[in-house]
Amino acid sequence: MSNIFPEKTSRFSVILVDILIILFSYMISFVIASNYRVIQERNIEAFISLVPWVLLIGVFLLYAFELDRLVMRDHYDIARKLIVTVLFMFIFTTAASFLFREFALPRSVILMSHFFSFVLMFGWKMLYLKITSQKFKDRAVFIGDEDEYDLMTENLVASNLTTSKKGLSRLHNHFSIKETERLLMPYNYIFIGSNVDEKRKNEILYYAMKHHKLSYLVPNMNDLFVMKTSVTTLGDSMVIQVKPFNLTKGQEMIKRLVDVVFAVIMLIPTLPVMVMAALFIKLEDRGPIFFKQERVGKDQKSFHVLKFRSMIVDAEAKTGPVLATSKDNRITKVGAFMRKTRIDELPQLLNVLKGDMSLVGPRPEREFFTRQFTDQNKWFHYRSSVKPGITGYAQVLGNYTTTPERKLKFDLYYIRHYSIWLDIMLLVKTVIVVLNKTQAEGSTTEDKIDEKLNKSKFGFMKIR
Repeated sequence: MSNIFPEKTSRFSVILVDILIILFSYMISFVIASNYRVIQERNIEAFISLVPWVLLIGVFLLYAFELDRLVMRDHYDIARKLIVTVLFMFIFTTAASFLFREFALPRSVILMSHFFSFVLMFGWKMLYLKITSQKFKDRAVFIGDEDEYDLMTENLVASNLTTSKKGLSRLHNHFSIKETERLLMPYNYIFIGSNVDEKRKNEILYYAMKHHKLSYLVPNMNDLFVMKTSVTTLGDSMVIQVKPFNLTKGQEMIKRLVDVVFAVIMLIPTLPVMVMAALFIKLEDRGPIFFKQERVGKDQKSFHVLKFRSMIVDAEAKTGPVLATSKDNRITKVGAFMRKTRIDELPQLLNVLKGDMSLVGPRPEREFFTRQFTDQNKWFHYRSSVKPGITGYAQVLGNYTTTPERKLKFDLYYIRHYSIWLDIMLLVKTVIVVLNKTQAEGSTTEDKIDEKLNKSKFGFMKIR
């Protein structure tokens, strides 16, 4: 099993090779283009002028889609991310040539270079994975509860970080300090569950650091609260400042400005898509096009969220408030497609312009479920310290069927680590989520895990 957090030198090496491949691809393209057209000096000069922007765009996208962090062995996932990356590179490079008036750079060269970039980068990354994956042995152990162990095992297998469920062993959280070294010695990787008490965590982490073993901690809510803290001294005593879960006034102003600008920009290309969606909704069952529902927003204030209707008319007339599942028979055929592609969320751009929502943030919940979740987890109300978003950290890193408790951890982490850069990264990564069927609608693996979690908090619920 490879390191989930690869070293910076490894990531830098991967990006460096990718940059060289991009430059090499342009060289090949110029050579091929010279066979059927005359390449003049001004064509080369135009390319040289754009090289900094070409490389900057490439590095940003490769980093955004984590193509420098090659720990996933899913070839399809890498291919999908590379396709999106190269497509964006082509669009942005073409736009840059117009913006900087470097019209002499042949469009045929740009097109061919991006084709070669995809082929060569994909081949190089497959070779890299083949070489590096042979260095690791599947000797990992999880210390904690059985439910969390089952979830971690399924996730490691799904992420191709281990070849089978046998790759992760489990130890109960009841061994003595004297037994720590004997029990943990055979393992290279140590996973510590969120329910392990602080004293035991410290013992295990001390052992792992002493013996140069990699350890991974599943955070609980208290851990999330002390993340990104400020350390100072009072006299000769060190103190840690734990800030509240909110944004500063300056951050809120900048976030609002970015929301408005990006929402207007996004409305222009998505308008034809929304018109088509409205037409198909109307043709399917003659019902209303839009679905308007009251949700809880920032500071627990209610607002009406706007979506394309993806369910039958009066879907909750008989059942009352019920969260949608991945195989909900109330979802229409057009609605199923819109949910997979997130088209049903596009009208919320109007909510963003109005100021009720942000582009990025925790997903807004209905008051009924908000009360229910808050009763079962006291930390849930902290989600409302920021505006709800069309997309968010939980939507990008989680799945459609990820339980509310796990999504809550993602949401609290986002609020604690908010930055404009993080918002941009999440918006870019949302494109991959839309193309990833598993994240869009859940999986059989997730359904099995949810059955096991029925006994724990939030186990019986799924967020829509």
